[in-house]
Amino acid sequence: MNPPPPAGPRLFPAAVGTQGPGLTDALSYPYFEALFDRKSRRVALGMEIPQGVLAYESPYVPVSLTELEEALILMAGTGLAGLNLADIDPSMGAEALVQWTARTWPSSCSNHGTELFYTNDDGLYFLDMWNMQPEPGELATVAGKPIEKQAEVLVEMARRGKRTLQDGRADLPANLPGLFAFNLWNANKPGTSLFLPISNMTFEYMNLLFIYFSEGYRFTLVDERNGYQPAGLQKWIDKGRLDPTRRMGLVEIEQRVLSMQVVEQAFMCQNMNIAMQTMGLGGWTYTGFISSYVLGAMDVEGLGFRHIQPKEGPLVPVGRDGAFEALCPPYHASMSDAVDAFLEQKWGQYENHIPKAINGAEAIVASIPRPTAETIEIAKDFCEYVYEAYGRFPANLDPMYQRLACQVQHIDTDFYDEHYPPGAYTDQHTEHFRRWHPEQCDEHGKPPRRTGA
Repeated sequence: MNPPPPAGPRLFPAAVGTQGPGLTDALSYPYFEALFDRKSRRVALGMEIPQGVLAYESPYVPVSLTELEEALILMAGTGLAGLNLADIDPSMGAEALVQWTARTWPSSCSNHGTELFYTNDDGLYFLDMWNMQPEPGELATVAGKPIEKQAEVLVEMARRGKRTLQDGRADLPANLPGLFAFNLWNANKPGTSLFLPISNMTFEYMNLLFIYFSEGYRFTLVDERNGYQPAGLQKWIDKGRLDPTRRMGLVEIEQRVLSMQVVEQAFMCQNMNIAMQTMGLGGWTYTGFISSYVLGAMDVEGLGFRHIQPKEGPLVPVGRDGAFEALCPPYHASMSDAVDAFLEQKWGQYENHIPKAINGAEAIVASIPRPTAETIEIAKDFCEYVYEAYGRFPANLDPMYQRLACQVQHIDTDFYDEHYPPGAYTDQHTEHFRRWHPEQCDEHGKPPRRTGA
């Protein structure tokens, strides 16, 4: 197998409008066509399938996404979408709402506990959207504005959220066992942009606790691994504050958290897949990486997450220092402190970011009940029990969890012409370089070739 050729330059014209033809194509692509045209297209410029009946070596140079292309993918995946309407009776469940800011994907209680890490030929990045408040004018959709303005808004949003974690492509697993065999030849290769949604399980978990421990629900959480005994909650049962007949196990509640968070990763990846199609890009969503390798607990640096050693079992990822940190030690002195931090983060949104655009916003926010001191103490007792019993929080889930990866790339249409009938790709792919990168294509719209190819 020949070594991969170097990636092509990452170009971003000074005037966004010079990308107009391709951007116009993407923004006008019919939604239902994008749904049905979407396919996993795994063979990119510069890649090689080393053996078998589909053996192929691309004659082209890998070409990275431009800043505009990458920004469009990022904002489709997890961009701000203005105001969370919160159109429910504020006295009947609105206290579960976490954020007033909406995203391009739905999240339980607007928690948005999943964020994007991504890597390309230039570096490894974290897109910090949770802490970003929409700028004036961003509460309205960019649709209907001139093409150049739409591009500027999306690129600026991506720039504001982007945090550089390291220079150069992330050191992710490239061999077994950290990466499945069928992804060895094309995962995280030169020219590709690899997006890795990571879920903070602790934030969603704590929000859910305040629902189940509220005076209306009064659930008792029990520990299946400790004879189904109340998980640090016996005194609240004795006081009549929790109902022992309303039982839920640690495994069950953590499965709920897992399902709610992993679906966020899937929403993001599907958004990015649809965006790929509208832009004439290739790529796919896959699960070939082993999470412990990706987050950095094994023999590669991965995303550089901090890990702790629980009382039993393997290392547990708790966060990327200074960027994305779980609500647990070592980022907080105790689980009680972590609960306080959760409350500050959540209710600070209500105190500091009242959505003025809603008529009667202050009255609505004022009518949303806050958790009582008793409910807070119950949540703290439970969280302290879990951490003391298992040396980790959650007990059975990684605090930071990676499952899906979404890779975006410029496809090699020659491969599909050689092996597949017409329809394996669309006119968006055929015309992509002519419409997006005219300075890099030849008279036939083909991308730059390797020397001698």
